[in-house]
Amino acid sequence: MSLIDRRQGLWGLAALGIATTLPLAWRRAQAAAPVRPGTLAVVEKGAGRVAFYGVPDGRPLGSVALGVQPHEMVADPAGRFAYVGGYGVKGWQAAGEGGHQLWVIDLQQRRLARTIDMAPYRRWHGMRTDASGRLYALSETDSVLARFDRPATAETPDRIIPVGGARSHYFVVKPDGSRAYVADTMSGMVIMVNPDDASFAPVKQHIGAAPEGLALSPDARTLYVVDRPAGILHALDAVTLQPRARTTLRGEAVRVIVQGDGRLIVSNQADKSLTRHNPATLAEEARLPLPAAAPGLNLPDGGSILYAALDDDRIAMIDLAHWQVIGTFATGDAPDTAVLL
Repeated sequence: MSLIDRRQGLWGLAALGIATTLPLAWRRAQAAAPVRPGTLAVVEKGAGRVAFYGVPDGRPLGSVALGVQPHEMVADPAGRFAYVGGYGVKGWQAAGEGGHQLWVIDLQQRRLARTIDMAPYRRWHGMRTDASGRLYALSETDSVLARFDRPATAETPDRIIPVGGARSHYFVVKPDGSRAYVADTMSGMVIMVNPDDASFAPVKQHIGAAPEGLALSPDARTLYVVDRPAGILHALDAVTLQPRARTTLRGEAVRVIVQGDGRLIVSNQADKSLTRHNPATLAEEARLPLPAAAPGLNLPDGGSILYAALDDDRIAMIDLAHWQVIGTFATGDAPDTAVLL
């Protein structure tokens, strides 16, 4: 059951109005959601590579070998280069320093273009770009956020901002790059920083056991956060980080994303399902069982086909308009983030 602060009533009604009055063009686009032919680039953590697959048939098209445990990946707005963080160990409890590199992949030629050495910082996990094409990368162990203003050619970051966390695992950034929001799993906090100004005092909000998945509303005014082990979805004010709403999920959950109409999709790890949620009340509106848990949710901008990376080394293609799995294909070991080319 959702727990909503009465003081947030006006916010809830406004968000509900947005969600229930979709643009007609968007609704029409969702009426049919064929999988257009293309190429999906997938990080395969266990295989230590990025692999390319034709969609919708899933035929292998080649791969780029990287190193031990690549994790998050993001592509630039033009789709020319992808950037992958080198985590370097299998899990956060694994011994060793971990990786200290970012890999730059030429998506057109499907090759490793270069490697950026980020030593002494290590265990690079989260990767994002903003609307201007700037690249952001998060070091989990050292809790710093690096920014590259011209990532296609940069050899060093233009900014490194201390986050002030204990284990900074995942993050999102506003489209204009003015704020970044970090899920710090060991402290139980969400931390807001200014990626351009280290003198900005990080704003910290404790939300529970271990926040992980994060997503911003389309207007960037609301931050949605999954407390993974507790299985709770939170809505926070993206300016102050003050709580707005929360709801209990189906056990452990790992990711939350926002689809085109503002509604939320949560990946439930324990329940091996996706659930769709109202952005105002966070109430569950629909459930879709999956053949395996989905630690990676990949929704192209403006798209209606969700590519879910499954724990059994497959990609599931989900038609969001009809809320159904329309196909799966096999991948290498431990697929996660993906970009559609």
